[in-house]
Amino acid sequence: MAVIASLLGCLLLSVATAAPQAASLSSSVSSVAVSPSATDTSLTTAERAELFSLHEELVNIPSISNDEVKCADFVSKYLEELGYYVDKVPVGNTSTYNVFAYPQGLKDEGVLPEVLITSHIDTVPPFYPFERREKNGTVYHYGRGTVDAKGPVATMIIASHKFFQSRSDTPRLGMLFVVGEEIGGTGMKAFASYAKNTTFRAAIFGEPTEGKLASGHKGSLSLTLDVKGKAAHSAYPWLGVSAINYLAEAIVALNSLQPALPSSKLLGPTTLNAGLIRGGVAGNVVPEIANASVSIRISRSEDDAVTVVRDMITGMLSPIVTAAKAANATFNLIFANSSYPAPILDTDVEGLEVAPVFYGTDIPSLPQVKKRYLFGTGTIEVAHTPNEQLSQDELVQAAEAYGLILKSLFPES
Repeated sequence: MAVIASLLGCLLLSVATAAPQAASLSSSVSSVAVSPSATDTSLTTAERAELFSLHEELVNIPSISNDEVKCADFVSKYLEELGYYVDKVPVGNTSTYNVFAYPQGLKDEGVLPEVLITSHIDTVPPFYPFERREKNGTVYHYGRGTVDAKGPVATMIIASHKFFQSRSDTPRLGMLFVVGEEIGGTGMKAFASYAKNTTFRAAIFGEPTEGKLASGHKGSLSLTLDVKGKAAHSAYPWLGVSAINYLAEAIVALNSLQPALPSSKLLGPTTLNAGLIRGGVAGNVVPEIANASVSIRISRSEDDAVTVVRDMITGMLSPIVTAAKAANATFNLIFANSSYPAPILDTDVEGLEVAPVFYGTDIPSLPQVKKRYLFGTGTIEVAHTPNEQLSQDELVQAAEAYGLILKSLFPES
C-alpha cells in the first residue's frame, strides 16, 4: 500500500462524490481515484502501480488453508479503508472467516448485493515468498498464490473499486473472498449457508483461466479404497492376507476402466488418479492394511453423471471386493459426499475468448447463483508448483477484463 500513501496528497473527495463508498475513503483510495478514464475499463498508471503493490502484499502473507486469518485481516482492512462495509462471515467453529464487502450505501439501505465477484485467499502448502523478476523486458511476480488465487483477488479488488467509482449509482455488487477452497470449499459452503435465503443474479468466480472465460469445468468424485487383510511373516505368506495385493489389483482395474468412463465434446474424457497410497509396515511383513485416495474428474454435466460413474466403478471393483471377502479380508469403497457433475458456465460477454478448464472450483459450493462466470489470470499449469508466477501484463489484462464483465452485468440506462 506504499503507492496509496504516496498519492494521498492528490486526492480530496467530497462525500457526494464518494456515494458508492463511505463518506471518508482514507488514504487507500488515492491510487484508484476517479479520473478522466474512470468510465473505461483501462487502468491508469496509478491503478496499475496499486495493483502490483496489492498483489505483492497479498502473496507475501502466508495463507495456507486453515491458517488464513492474517490474510483475511489484511483484505478486510484494505477494503474498509476504501470505504466498504465489511462483513466477516465465520467459517464453522474456527477463527478464520470469509471477507464479504460491499458499498456502505447498500448496507444503509438494508439490501444485499445481487451480483458477487469472488475468489479464495487460501493456498496450498508450502509458502513461497513474493519475488519480482524481469525477463526480456517483462516483469513477473513469483510466489505461492501469485496465480492461485491471489492474482484474481488483487485484480478483482482493483477492478471492482474502479467500477464503483465510474458509476453515478450504487451497483448491487459484492466482493467475496473466501477461505478453505483448497480443502473442499469449506469457506464457500459456509457463505452459502450464511446467504441461504438469497439468490444471486450472477457471480464471477476467480481462478486461473489464462485470461479466457471458462465455458465449463469438470465435476468431481472422490473415492477411498480401504483394505484390511491379515499380517504374517513374509516367509510364510499363506498364513496372511496381503492388503496391498488387493489394493494394487483394484488400481489396475480402475486404470483399465478409465477409457470407458463418460466423456463429453466440451470437456473430453472423465479421468481418474490414484494420488495417495499407504500400506504395510516392512518389506518382510505381509501387509495387513492398505488404502488409496482416488480423484475422479467427471466430464458430463447431466444430473445423474456422478451416479453413473460411481456405479461403473463399483461394478468394476465388485469381483475384487468379493475375492477379498472370500479370503477373510475386508475391502471397502468409500465415496465422498461432496461430489458434483461438470458445471456448464455462462460466457455471454463480448470481447473475451472462451475455453473449458478441467480442474474444480468453488462454483458448485454456492448453488444459489443464476448466472455463473469463471475467469482469471495466469495458468493452472504453474499453480501448486514452486514455479508459480505470472506477468504484470497478465494482471492488468485481468483487471480490465473483470471491468468488462461488470459493465456487461450492470449496463447503464
